[in-house]
Amino acid sequence: MAREKVLIIGLGEVGRALFELFKECGKFDVYGFDIDEEKMQSVVGDVEMPETFDVMHICYPCVDQESFVKVTLDYMRRFKPKLTIINSTVPPGATWKIYEITKSLVVHSPIRGMHKSLETMKRDIMFWSKYVGGATREAAELAKKHFEKLGLKVKILKSPVETELAKLFETIYRAWMIVCFQEMHRISRYFGADFDEVVDMIEDIHRVHFNKPLHYPGVIGGHCLIPNTELLLKAYDSEFLRLILKSNEKRIEEIKDKGVREEVEKVRKRAEKLEMELSRGV
Repeated sequence: MAREKVLIIGLGEVGRALFELFKECGKFDVYGFDIDEEKMQSVVGDVEMPETFDVMHICYPCVDQESFVKVTLDYMRRFKPKLTIINSTVPPGATWKIYEITKSLVVHSPIRGMHKSLETMKRDIMFWSKYVGGATREAAELAKKHFEKLGLKVKILKSPVETELAKLFETIYRAWMIVCFQEMHRISRYFGADFDEVVDMIEDIHRVHFNKPLHYPGVIGGHCLIPNTELLLKAYDSEFLRLILKSNEKRIEEIKDKGVREEVEKVRKRAEKLEMELSRGV
């Protein structure tokens, strides 16, 4: 039986992790492509590309839906994959738009993992269920078999819009919780209260019911939370989403104050200690 020819487009944190996992699996012929030639050379080396592929994984970020769709269509025409899997976080409707233009086998299957290190990302990809939203049932089933061959647990959802929203909501939910703590911190400072002591009651409840996780009220950074909030806001007008962005911009200025930084740091240590203890069953 012929081995699947797999192409990873975009060799950043996500694409590099997928590339190595497929390589290490030993069941696929794996190729990689990146517009950064130096990165491509260091990851892939000198390899001659086939004219067509069985599966093409899209792993570059989406900042704007129109440009993302255009670039993806260009890669599909260039590499002629039988199945295209979009691992990127995209706005609702992006995958369906690609399908409507190409009428080809295409699915959305967002990556789930922490951007801490390459090994952390690889571990998380193998740990979490891989959600698949296919433009057609045939595409979804093919993607499911493909990921199961890699050793992943797979869940098929109704369509791409469910997986697109699920990925956005998963990250935006965390952003909202942090913003909630930012505002509680502001209110506590207004009344002269020690915020670290205020959140002790929240921690006490969470240790029993696991329904009030602690978040420290620092600036939201990283690759996902704010960019994903902005991405959804472009597709859906929402005061709720704007509030997240507004609060975080305000916190960027507030954190310049030494007293604010020290208070945030105390709650950060508390939150991390709680997370560690709960993960160990303490």
